[in-house]
Amino acid sequence: MIRLPRLYQRYLLYLVVFVVIALFYFLQAPRVEEHIGFDLALPISHVDNLWFQNKGLEGFSNDDKLVVNIGYDECFHIGRFYEGCFNRHELKSTLTDGHQYLQRKRIHKDLRGSFGRRWFGKSEYLYYDVLYPALVDYFGSNLEKLNVEAVTGISKYPKDKSLPFMDVSITFEPISIELLQKRSYISDINILFGVDCIQPIANWTLQKEFPLVKYRYSEPAYLTYKFVGTRPVDTGAQRLQETDEGKFKIVQLADLHLGVGESECIDEYPKHEACKADPKTETFVQQVLDIEKPQLVVFTGDQIMGDRSIQDSETVLLKAVAPVIARKIPWAMVWGNHDDEGSLTRWQLSEIASVLPYSLFKFSPHDTHDNTFGVGNYIYQIFSNNDTEVPVGTLYFLDSHKYSTVGKIYPGYDWIKESQWKYIEDYHDVSLKFKTGLSMAFFHIPLPEYLNIESKTHPGEKNPLIGMYKEGVTAPKYNSEGITTLDRLSVDVVSCGHDHCNDYCLRDDSTPNKIWLCYGGGGGEGGYAGYGGTERRIRIYEINVNENNIHTWKRLNGSPKEIFDFQSMLDGNSPESV
Repeated sequence: MIRLPRLYQRYLLYLVVFVVIALFYFLQAPRVEEHIGFDLALPISHVDNLWFQNKGLEGFSNDDKLVVNIGYDECFHIGRFYEGCFNRHELKSTLTDGHQYLQRKRIHKDLRGSFGRRWFGKSEYLYYDVLYPALVDYFGSNLEKLNVEAVTGISKYPKDKSLPFMDVSITFEPISIELLQKRSYISDINILFGVDCIQPIANWTLQKEFPLVKYRYSEPAYLTYKFVGTRPVDTGAQRLQETDEGKFKIVQLADLHLGVGESECIDEYPKHEACKADPKTETFVQQVLDIEKPQLVVFTGDQIMGDRSIQDSETVLLKAVAPVIARKIPWAMVWGNHDDEGSLTRWQLSEIASVLPYSLFKFSPHDTHDNTFGVGNYIYQIFSNNDTEVPVGTLYFLDSHKYSTVGKIYPGYDWIKESQWKYIEDYHDVSLKFKTGLSMAFFHIPLPEYLNIESKTHPGEKNPLIGMYKEGVTAPKYNSEGITTLDRLSVDVVSCGHDHCNDYCLRDDSTPNKIWLCYGGGGGEGGYAGYGGTERRIRIYEINVNENNIHTWKRLNGSPKEIFDFQSMLDGNSPESV
């Protein structure tokens, strides 16, 4: 008999255990079939606003639904490659049998936090069934016979007409057109994770007093929901305009590296005995926003730390933008190399970002799901306070991608493609009615020209550099000649993130217009720092239209009321520094 080496015996044991566990989950219960969706052939599934008015349902729309059932699926997964659901737990199990008029909404967020983090294990997903208000009128009294009721509340402790569900109680009430006029019913449900999660959308409620469920190795899950008939708050026309003083201030938030839950600080400086990364970062951001009161906030990538957001990237995105939304400040965003390494793809994150309050995020006509063109390449202009048709500035936002897809030839980080540069150049030439004013560009990964410390036009001399140059510039090895395009577009300042311990502004003289190339400096405690100790910082820009100038300065986490490295970047057409 051949005796296997101990190493192979151990591997064989692992395999046997794995197969036994897998078979257990496969055989323990009948396979759950996915619920048949809403019958779109019903002519009254969607109606016009006049119908709602005639029924006395002011404020209602076709976006409103009634939650009539709630449940969760127990699943088993093997890495990210396979996931099968075998047990279903729901409050109104008889309700869904054969009722084709219900629509099932599944929230693809693992309550256990296992999927994507463990090689195999159990995962759980919440779902709920909804009924459209128009169908309430269509079925009338038959709803009572069918025992169809809708959710009106969620509480920690049992109440009259409530049913226990996970760690909460769900209250159901009868429904009719008359009752819809009087009672508040829940229309949509979502889940956010972590004790520091935030719901910044005004018409949504976050039930933070108690979690839906808390598993041992997962962040607590909290229910957030909105009621029928509640509309989003009007965020106003997303038009950028100078102040009465002829100024336009921008706060750049670079590399916040937020995640699900509070997390421990990384490379905190100066070091404290206890440090929670995300609360400290959020406090710093709030302080700077309150001091500066900017007209725009720009997130320049890695606002989400992917490996800390595997349970739910949406939670983290909402946490990042919450302080800005709360202050009703317009905001723009580009993606970094870590944002889409959590539970959502770049495209999915962009879909959420584009519809959030005060968001300026836009898809370009060429953006692609496979990221070949990037996602989120767009342009905005700042308009004069005196003449709303005349721009006083132009802002370019580009996706600088992640890691090189041709690593053997150009290892390291990816680059903004030639097609992206051509797109903004064409947009500038064809779509912009006026091309006057100061211009800036924002993206995550620095251009190769950030390495141009030595002057190209004056050998032996150095280019002007203001700020900290601590770590190697991790620009792409391939140069797509974006600096040439930026020069032709008369861009005055470029600002990026990515290298946390660099915060300098460099006047590159490789092009005729001698563009300033700046770093925002790492702002988040959840990302690396080091290099002898680097305190988190935030960069601010102020476009001064009257002076035809751009000023910039920075603030430190430990002393946010004080500014440092103030620069007057343009004096007419001649850059200078202070």
